[in-house]
Amino acid sequence: MTTKYYKCKLLTDVVLNSSLATEGNMQSLDYIPGSNFLGIVAEKYKDFGANAYDIFHSGKVSFGDALISKNEKVSYSVPFSLFTEKLKSKILTDRVWVHHGIENGFIKENGYKLQLKQVRSGFINADKDYFSGVEKEFALKSAYDADERRSKESAMFGFDAIKKEQEFIFSVIYDDDKYIGPIEEVLIGIHYIGKSKTAQFGMVNISKMNEVKPVEPGTVKNDQLIIYAESNLCFLNENGQATFQPDVKEFGINGTINWAKSQIRTYSYSPWNNTRNTSNTQRDVILKGSVLVINLKDSIDVNSLPKQVGEFNAEGLGRVIYNPEFLEYETGGKWIWERELTAQNNIQTANNTRELKKVEANKFNTPLGKFLAKRNNYELSEKELGDKIIEELNSNEARKLKAGKNKQKSDISKTQWGAIRKKATHATNITELHDILFEEKTGYLMHGVAAERIWDENRRDALKRIIDRNNDLGTTFVAKFAAEMAKKVNS
Repeated sequence: MTTKYYKCKLLTDVVLNSSLATEGNMQSLDYIPGSNFLGIVAEKYKDFGANAYDIFHSGKVSFGDALISKNEKVSYSVPFSLFTEKLKSKILTDRVWVHHGIENGFIKENGYKLQLKQVRSGFINADKDYFSGVEKEFALKSAYDADERRSKESAMFGFDAIKKEQEFIFSVIYDDDKYIGPIEEVLIGIHYIGKSKTAQFGMVNISKMNEVKPVEPGTVKNDQLIIYAESNLCFLNENGQATFQPDVKEFGINGTINWAKSQIRTYSYSPWNNTRNTSNTQRDVILKGSVLVINLKDSIDVNSLPKQVGEFNAEGLGRVIYNPEFLEYETGGKWIWERELTAQNNIQTANNTRELKKVEANKFNTPLGKFLAKRNNYELSEKELGDKIIEELNSNEARKLKAGKNKQKSDISKTQWGAIRKKATHATNITELHDILFEEKTGYLMHGVAAERIWDENRRDALKRIIDRNNDLGTTFVAKFAAEMAKKVNS
């Protein structure tokens, strides 16, 4: 078995819709499915003669997915078993844990349980580079009315496309070296993939690569086998129906799947068949990046395990890596790569918030210009407000205010935070709100049952410091901060 690597450079924008829907918000895939490369070679199907069945139907040749690359390094989808601290971590380089390595299922610091969130997007490579996504471009188009020789009425549509000049790397696995020459003769060169190939989209240049070093399987530890889904995985049960719970026999091992430690996501799609001009049967797959944890009953040699499992191997589905090095962790589940990972911020997803800058509305002469300037400034203010709230939610003062942590006083209830939010909403300015809450004799937090049972001096001082630090954001900050604190009650 031989694996060859190829580079796919986008000469134009490429449209690869994530679904067959023709209406609504069309979103592009962030990778190039292996079926596109299989299709390029299949255009010369008849030229392969007796070898056609082996190449296109038997799985003896497997065309892998192409993922974003930098410096000609192979990339991998970020494993779903990586978790970061909720509301705090903005990139994968900051405080990351491996889910199946976390003891007792949670992380505790300074007496508090940390809220963790799953990392669901991005790519990493063996050089410890992190890519948040691929660069995309949105194009608005109109259908053409051939009779009137102009744009067709009520027929506007948009394309979310992968931007040109980016480079992707994919591999082809050959069961027999005799197929390499004939396939490369067709595959290497300029081709068209995706939607609107006859228009301005889809031109790519495929070239051969040398000396590519992929991530290799690692050793088994603690009698656990970690299976990383390098590509989408499709399994059928004994009745021939799609299943998201594969039998461990699919991997050629003796053991049981530890679902509590595993992290999988699923996806359904229907491939388009150009020859028949219709879609194929729907496929239900486990997404690339999913991680299965197997409790082993027997010792195994990972190098003897199959590198492809399940169905549709010819299109690149079913590729797995056992115990990859990018899932190693320290005691407590701390991700080993965290200290060395470099964020490649030059590649961003299309959905990332654009950089906002304040603009003066009076510099524009048109109503539209003035409206857009005001809208820009509003979004900038909202972003600044949101960033400040996130910062304060993770401050020492917020920890003192969080419910359930003060043994001498009752918890701060959702009702209390709701009342503070209501008073902040009705106050005309921050000075008035300060008096409403903290005035010595009449302040809401200074007298009555609430003051006796809930608001001691430490809590009031903590809230005062948070409000004083954000005076410039006004009462809106206090209202939204109170709303967020209410969500944390009993969490």
